[in-house]
Amino acid sequence: MDFWLEILLGFVQGITEFLPISSSGHLVLIEHFFGVESDFLFLNVLLHVATLLAVIIYYRKTLLFLITHPLCKMNKYLVVATIPAVIFVLLFNSFVNDVLSSIVMVGVGFLLTAVFITAGVFSAKRNVPQPLNYKNVTIMGISQAFAIFPGLSRSGTTLSFGLMAGVERQSALDFSFLMSIPIILASLVYQLIFADFSTAFVDINISGLIIATVTAFVSALFGLIIMKKIVKNINLLYFVPYLVIIGILTIIFA
Repeated sequence: MDFWLEILLGFVQGITEFLPISSSGHLVLIEHFFGVESDFLFLNVLLHVATLLAVIIYYRKTLLFLITHPLCKMNKYLVVATIPAVIFVLLFNSFVNDVLSSIVMVGVGFLLTAVFITAGVFSAKRNVPQPLNYKNVTIMGISQAFAIFPGLSRSGTTLSFGLMAGVERQSALDFSFLMSIPIILASLVYQLIFADFSTAFVDINISGLIIATVTAFVSALFGLIIMKKIVKNINLLYFVPYLVIIGILTIIFA
């Protein structure tokens, strides 16, 4: 794989992981339209490690509290929210990969994300903000399971459904990011256990891997900071035109 392409993948993975525009969808587009034929499984693992480290560092104080208070309510909320995604992946992962992993479906996923964000924003304007509870974290957990579909943003979907469930927007965003930790970690464990790495090192540029991983880490931190500011000060609807445009173009040129 070319040096510049590894770095591009690192940047895209990092910056789109926490913005509501689907990291998996953008990586699929790069793979498709840039004609990536080599196996970048090992790079994919490293990029997920980088984004995991970014969210851990960003929420280090919260995570320290959760680790030292294992029976706190937030940990219980995270368990409840993670269960639907785990069940959904175990039941439907093969179906999604085999049947719904087309470029057209990626475009549809972008458009659905735009719909969810729009619904979430307008719901937030109508609803009286409420704290997290078992009902709304379950809704966010179920919505996270939807993100297995290509092009559907995990952060955008969970945040939007949290807003539709009436969760205060900063709480919904923080919980959405915290929810990503067990999911990213589970994805890493799954790949390390079940993936075939026999050809993963055939076409690898070591310096490119290192720079791509660092790029993913830095851009993921940047994405986290951007989202915090956007949710606090700016309307999430700014992402909708981009998602609609890239969704339509993806379907047209698939």
